[in-house]
Amino acid sequence: MPPIRVLHVCTTLLTACTFIAPVARFLSARGYEVAITCSTDSAADGPEGQSVHTIHGCPVYSVPIARTIRPFQDLLATWRLYRLIRRHRPTIVHTQTSKAGVIGRVAARLAGAPVIVHTAHAFPFHPYLPLPIRRLYVVIERWAAALADLVLVDTHSVRADGLRERVADPDKLVVVPMGLDLTKFSPAQEGGRLRHELGIDRVALVVGTVARLVPDKGLDCFLQMAARIRATRADVRFLVVGDGPLRDHLERLAAEFGLAHTVVFAGHRSDVPECMNLMDLFVLPTRREGFGVVFAEAMAMGKAVIGSRIGPVAEVVEEGVTGYLAPPDQPEEFAQLALELLADESKRRAFGEAGRLRVEKYFGEARMCEAIESHYRRLLAMKGIAA
Repeated sequence: MPPIRVLHVCTTLLTACTFIAPVARFLSARGYEVAITCSTDSAADGPEGQSVHTIHGCPVYSVPIARTIRPFQDLLATWRLYRLIRRHRPTIVHTQTSKAGVIGRVAARLAGAPVIVHTAHAFPFHPYLPLPIRRLYVVIERWAAALADLVLVDTHSVRADGLRERVADPDKLVVVPMGLDLTKFSPAQEGGRLRHELGIDRVALVVGTVARLVPDKGLDCFLQMAARIRATRADVRFLVVGDGPLRDHLERLAAEFGLAHTVVFAGHRSDVPECMNLMDLFVLPTRREGFGVVFAEAMAMGKAVIGSRIGPVAEVVEEGVTGYLAPPDQPEEFAQLALELLADESKRRAFGEAGRLRVEKYFGEARMCEAIESHYRRLLAMKGIAA
């Protein structure tokens, strides 16, 4: 019996390396023939100058897909992806991210792919958009969902968003929580060497975050919080890991707040677990998430966390047990909670230990991969395809 071929489609190489790689590795070990397609040019918030031809032995094909709506480029990407699917004949096409999800589902349907699955880490019709744009995105998502056999989401909160806007029927919109590599994200990781590299004093307490530097992530609120903390705790330093289009703006804002020598902007890093390990407290006042994987990563590292009180994050962070939640765009509340935890090492440790246990129980990589494969097999059986 020939192997089942699976083609994963996403927008950027960063997404492929972060979200698709563990599934590709799992499926390959189970005998599937897996390939990945994405834009292989470096992103503004990703690794620079990186040429990747395989991920865990799975071939990576370059099909440039713009993040924003660009009609000519989008038509060209759809055509290229259609030709790739026709050439390689995958049994399953699995798309991720909003833009690649639309283009990928259209190309897969036109090319006659037997099974089409989409993962929506978050729907694009969020409250921060103007109403006409939001309604347009709802229409697009409904139309694209009709092209797929199944739409997976990371949290019940995102599923509720989809059901509220009638993106798909309830039995077509299924929750599969994100999964982490618990060996990679482990409290056993070394972090001490980075203090010297990043210029952080070995006795300073570190409040850190990891995020793309984009408006959704609330890094302006993080800096406002940092200014309030620094006013009472001169022994605290702040670490921002990640890159993106707002970096220059955020660095200027830090300087305006008198934090130029207190906040370290580390840029994109390949050693995120080590960076997290030198943090005493993880904080991200995010405005919008699909799952909040970075909170699960910090919890897996045994760190107490403070996040925004929004649906997806509240499904990851157990308030008062693994960390605290505060309303988005409320730097004073974030600062008060952070100051409480900075003053209480035993509570930070208890939250961190509880967080690690919660991630082990609910957000392991194996659990996620097994659930995805189970849905593949169910869809293949429904189509009468032997697996």
